[in-house]
Order: sequence, then C-alpha cells, then structure tokens
Amino acid sequence: MVIQHNIPATNAYRNLTSNRSGLSKNLEKLSSGFRINRAADDAAGLAISEAMRSKINGLDQATANANDAIGLIQTEEGALTETHSMLQRMTTLATQAANGTYNSTSRASIQKEMDELGNEIDRIANNTDYNGIKPLASDSNANSTGLTNGDKLNMTMQIGPTKGEVLDLKGQDMTLKGIFKDLDTVSSSGASVSANALTPASAATTTNLKNLIDNKKLDREQAGKDLTNAVKDAATRNNVTLASNFKVSVGTNGAVTITGGTASVFGGTTDAAKAITNALKDAYDALDGVQRSKGSTAEGLTDGKEYIQITSSGLSDDDVTANANRVVKNIQSAIDHVSSYRAELGAKQNRLEHTINNLQVTSENTTAAESRIRDTDMAKEMAAYTKNNILSQAAQSMLAQANQSGQGVLSLLQ
Repeated sequence: MVIQHNIPATNAYRNLTSNRSGLSKNLEKLSSGFRINRAADDAAGLAISEAMRSKINGLDQATANANDAIGLIQTEEGALTETHSMLQRMTTLATQAANGTYNSTSRASIQKEMDELGNEIDRIANNTDYNGIKPLASDSNANSTGLTNGDKLNMTMQIGPTKGEVLDLKGQDMTLKGIFKDLDTVSSSGASVSANALTPASAATTTNLKNLIDNKKLDREQAGKDLTNAVKDAATRNNVTLASNFKVSVGTNGAVTITGGTASVFGGTTDAAKAITNALKDAYDALDGVQRSKGSTAEGLTDGKEYIQITSSGLSDDDVTANANRVVKNIQSAIDHVSSYRAELGAKQNRLEHTINNLQVTSENTTAAESRIRDTDMAKEMAAYTKNNILSQAAQSMLAQANQSGQGVLSLLQ
C-alpha cells in the first residue's frame, strides 16, 4: 500500500480531463451550430469551407449585379418605347405633308410638330438616367478626343464570382442627331464622277458601303440598278441619250464603276451633265437609306433636324414633296435602328434573367455543400454530449472514490 502515487486517482483524473475537453467541444458545436469552429477541428474541411464561402458571397453579389443590370436595361428600354412612338408619329406627319392637298402654311405647321418631336427625342435621350449613368445621351460615346462612333459607353456587368464572367452593354446615342449619325454612313459629299467610276471623297465611305453589303443590309445588285435608273431618269429629263450598254455597278468592295459612260454625260459643264452627275451622287447617297433633306444645308441644320426637314426656304412644291418622301424613308431607317438596339437590350435582359436563375441555383447548391462540411449535425452532437456528460460525472465520482482509497493507511497508524 503506497500513498505517494495514487494511480487509480491519476487514471480517473486523466479520464475526467479528457471527458471534460470532449464535453466542452460538444457544447461549443451545439451552441455555435458549426462542426468546424477552428482549423484544429478539421484543417482540410476549414480550407474547403472558406473557399466555398468566398464563392457563395461572389454568387450572391453577382445576382444583385445582374438585377441592377436589368434595372438599367429596363430604364433604357422604357425611354426608347416613347422614342419609338414619336418616330411613328413623325412618319404619319411626313406622309401627310407629302400629300398635294396641303399648302405651304399647312406644311409649316406640320414641320413645327416634327421639330418639337425631335426636341423631345433629344430631351429623353439626354435625361434618361440610372444612378448617374446616361446610356442614351449624346455623349454616351464620348472619349478624350470627343464624339467617336466606335467608342460607345461600355458598361461591363460583373455577373459571376470570377474575372471572366462579365456581360458588356454598350451605350447608344439615341438623340435625333445620334440616330442619324449612326445611319448616314454613305455620303456623296465631295465625291467625283468620271466616265467609268464614282470616287467618294474618302476611302471610309467606300468601306462603309462594303460593310452594308457584307452585313446583308444592302443588296449590291439592286444598288447598281438603283444607281443606273437614277442616271437614266435624269438623262431622260434632260434630253440626253445614253449608250445602249450604259450600266452602273457596285462591287463587293463597295466601289462604284460605270459602263458605257462618256465625258459628255458626267464630265461636261452643261446643265444636263451637272443634273445627271447630281442624280448619280444623290442616288449613291441614298444607298444607306438615309439622306439629308434638300435645302437643310442652306438652313444650317446640324442637330439631326436636317434629316426630318420637310420645308425649307426657296423650295418648290415638288421639292417639298420629295423631301417629305425622303423624310419618311429616313424615319423608317431610324425606327429600324431603334428597334435593333431595343432588340439587343431585350436579348440581354432575357439572358440576365437566365443568369440570375443559374446564379441562385449554384449559390443554393454550393451553400448546401458548405453546410455538409461545416455545420453541426445536432442529433449526432447531442448524443456525443450526453455520453461525455455522463462519463464526466462518472469520472468525477470515481476520482472521489480513488482519493478515498488511501484513507486505509490511517488504520495502520492506530
């Protein structure tokens, strides 16, 4: 019998300490709801769980970003709905003005409404705002050097938790001037005509015509026929006989060539030659579907109203009727242009709705996976807690018994 070392008491104390440590961990997991509260609980599980949490946070914010993007698109689209309505009204007015029953006073009144509708289109475009962003404004494509068609306002929407998951949405100048500036890409201003070719003032004009052909927005065979007919009509009006093989052709590269032409038809100084040359240039200018109104240059119009100007000073009734029909064609092109941008917005909105659904499902599944790694199984942990609690109480009781075992030594001292 020894008293310096009470091995049963030491054993009971060790077990009591171990049981209390387990009980403490059980209480921590039950009270926090997490199986992993520190790296020591499960180092690998903690690393996986934290990576998943980061992804979940990114997915949830990407969902919010996509919803914000839809809000921006709906703001744009709502504004363009009214722009469309006004362009439709302008078509009605231009068609009305083309009718021969209207005199100059009536047409002037029609022009006033046309101008006011143009002002309202500008106001809507310049004042449509989403959190300080004006995607339809006249400077929606501004860069450090000024307005450039190729540098639209580019809004990058972050629709995923990683760098590459973005959606680009370009702003569009939807003022009256902006709409027609985007459309009027083929111009005969400064162009020259010889017996065998029409040479535009810049190579860019030929390139733009080629782009129209490549994008299936212009049939080059029909374009050649239109140019040929324009020259023939002008020649007939001016009592000029063309060669039997006369023909104007548009090449795949956008170049315009003339077969059967002569210097007297295009290169002469007579009024007939000038009229025929101007008719060819005018028809060439019309290939993109947009033309400035006659007399608008003299009026000094540069704000987009040169494309919707029916009446101008010094024009005959025939000129006004021609202008009205030209305006109808211009506005139809503008309607198609606005429709195209609205279609782009609608397509992106539909895509974003699917994006949101996917993000939410992914977030839900990733959260479930993270939960299986990190969360406490309350039933299992409660069973462990009950076991450790009983063992702790039993170990405490046995420690007391073990401490009493040495009391027998005192009987030897009596």
